[in-house]
Amino acid sequence: MLSIRRRLLALAEDLGATRLTALRRAWWQRRIYLYVTPGDVLVERALADFPDEIKELGRRCRIIRTEARAGGGFYPDRNEVELAAGVETYEGLRQVELSACHELFHYVCWNDPRYRSDEDQNFPYLRRAVFESRADLASYPRYRSWVVGSFLRQGDHANPVEYFADIPTNFRRTEELPPAIRAHFAPLIDGAPVPYDMSERPSWPIDPAALDLATFQRWLAGLD
Repeated sequence: MLSIRRRLLALAEDLGATRLTALRRAWWQRRIYLYVTPGDVLVERALADFPDEIKELGRRCRIIRTEARAGGGFYPDRNEVELAAGVETYEGLRQVELSACHELFHYVCWNDPRYRSDEDQNFPYLRRAVFESRADLASYPRYRSWVVGSFLRQGDHANPVEYFADIPTNFRRTEELPPAIRAHFAPLIDGAPVPYDMSERPSWPIDPAALDLATFQRWLAGLD
């Protein structure tokens, strides 16, 4: 039955924007969730393109589908993800996998010792990768377009925590990323070796101003 509902939803998505919008309006009046992917199945679909090590870690994460049209998040106090049951019906079958992928990489950051060490230190290694990439943006147009046209438009949400989850969600080919950012994320995306030990304290001096969100966003935009 679930697979039939998924196929029906896929057919509805092919009807065109006007008819799909009308259907979604009618469905929501009756609070219908046409298809809800089970959490364990969603993990497999969301992480299908990633290294086995990341898949194995992601399988430990519980995804709870809540009775809501939209929304969700990773809850570190419970070490689990919530995702609205309405995402497939009201945002799309592709979107639910992207949303789950994003939240799962919050889980990965929290549970992979290599990257958790960086988060525990307020992301000095991630920040340095962004800093070192300022002059490279023009050579990576898709990345630059995403950073400037999408990520930085999120205001306070454009922070290191969300950036960490957004990079593997939006970039499955590391060659689309500037070298320093590529090296930082490649272990997650294509299984490359970790380029440095993030459990060590940074060997470079850190100006407190470099930890400001505004500074992080300027570096993302390619500015000093």
